[in-house]
Amino acid sequence: MLYGIELDVKVRYNSNSRRSGSSLFLGLEMSAIRILVVDDHEVIRRVICSLLSSDPTLDVVCQTADGEQAVLKAKELQPDLVLLDISLPGISGIEAAKRIRKISPNSHIIFLSQHDSLQVVESAMRMGGHGYVAKIDAGSELLRAISTVSAGGQFISQRIVSQGWRTNQPGRADT
Repeated sequence: MLYGIELDVKVRYNSNSRRSGSSLFLGLEMSAIRILVVDDHEVIRRVICSLLSSDPTLDVVCQTADGEQAVLKAKELQPDLVLLDISLPGISGIEAAKRIRKISPNSHIIFLSQHDSLQVVESAMRMGGHGYVAKIDAGSELLRAISTVSAGGQFISQRIVSQGWRTNQPGRADT
């Protein structure tokens, strides 16, 4: 178990549906949520991708390890969702989010970070975040965060909320 995420994940869908960019859920054809995963630690990226593969409605379209590559891949792929670490080589995840919001405005951004101070969370959300998940809680919160943000909501880890984050706290720079 790493950051609360069980590594032994059983895949519950037909791999052929993954290639078509859609997946079967309750017998209905649905477009998969296309996700770009950005973290400088390969093990963390693998764990995140393993967790995401447990949900047939999610499709990891790319993984990258730094902020500059995240911006380039977001421009190229126009993902539905970007899972973005804050501490990255080169430009930070916060700066990358700011740039991604400009070049891929329809991409939702969820920060997935070890940083859990209210100041860092507020900065991240002001620069384009739609959600913030503390890495230590990813196993229990990441899929719910993706679902909430993909439906147009905002998600903040319970760990952050318990430190005093208020739902009326300043949000994204675009709201």
